[in-house]
Amino acid sequence: MCRDNSLYDRAARVARVAALAVLAAVPLAGCAEKGDQAAEAAAAPGDFLVVMNRPNKLNLVDLKQRKVANTCDLPGDFGPGTVAMSPDNRTAYVLTNRFENIYGVDVDTCEIRFSARQSQGDERVKSISSIAVSPDGKEVYTHQNPTRLLIDRYEVQDARIAVFDTSAGLDAKPVRTFPAPRQITIMAVGKDGTLYMGGRDIYAMNMQTGATTVALKSQSLNDPMESQRDSLTVWPLGDINNEMVRMYSAARYKDATQDLATADWVWGFERVDLATGAVESKVFGPLEVVLFSGMARPSDPNQFYGVLTQLKKFDVAARKEVKSVDLDHSYYCINFSTDGSEVYLAGTFNDIAVYNADTLEKLANIQLTGGDMSLANSRVFSRAL
Repeated sequence: MCRDNSLYDRAARVARVAALAVLAAVPLAGCAEKGDQAAEAAAAPGDFLVVMNRPNKLNLVDLKQRKVANTCDLPGDFGPGTVAMSPDNRTAYVLTNRFENIYGVDVDTCEIRFSARQSQGDERVKSISSIAVSPDGKEVYTHQNPTRLLIDRYEVQDARIAVFDTSAGLDAKPVRTFPAPRQITIMAVGKDGTLYMGGRDIYAMNMQTGATTVALKSQSLNDPMESQRDSLTVWPLGDINNEMVRMYSAARYKDATQDLATADWVWGFERVDLATGAVESKVFGPLEVVLFSGMARPSDPNQFYGVLTQLKKFDVAARKEVKSVDLDHSYYCINFSTDGSEVYLAGTFNDIAVYNADTLEKLANIQLTGGDMSLANSRVFSRAL
């Protein structure tokens, strides 16, 4: 059977144009709706929270309204979902796509303004929750764990810090790199631009020269009255207090015999004041249950809170627990409102639990669309009129 190809081609072109017009109408309506939501979120004053969840979503949560104000779908796969915010709190720099890619995302419009693929050629690069932004917002830092994938073997390379220019667009490459300690997980940047890195110890790096020092000893601390510290350092916390903080557990010995049978098992925290660079470590309570993350209450640094299967409140000076409540399920990551009146629990599943910081009464659950948050951290910030 013969056909008129010219007529067939014209009909096909008309059909394609009609189909494209129909398809175009759907996202335009969706974009307008999302744009309206984003504009409303940007105009609203109050506290907001940013967090990632599966499959690879960035969420802007209005904490006053107890609702998700905007959700951005990002390319690639999830993991770990660690977020660092720009100084103006408009751009979220996200470590995702199986611990490899960095995206700079406008939290109101979902526009991706920055992108860096850390793995290049035969070198695979992973960053474990280690991302931070310079105080002026011009650079973003990651701790890279590179491995060369050769035809017959893997070759582990030296760890390094990579520095990216945030104005480099959608195919950013490091503008400089520095050798770095291994086993770095979390990072934060001081007011003077010093990069603090949490690993076996807490290290400080000059971001112009790469010179690195130990800011606070942790596992290398040789205290005859204390066992080696154990830190679960996955969630960069404390920016609400302008600090880098992580918890540790240890045994405090009664005497020089170092008898574990009579030792006191304790929780402590290690912190860096990001405004001054001052460091401290302090025991805040007894080790009775496992906790995953903790931080001080913004309105009262003597109150320290920790979370996993319970939400616990401690009196730091007295070194004792003052209140505890059981949770509906485990939560990995803790945070606070800017005034310290509310506690926000995230991580694990796909809801954010809200608690009264004084009474530990549960106030609300904010549901996210999609799957669990897993290892993602949360960032809280305030917007004024």
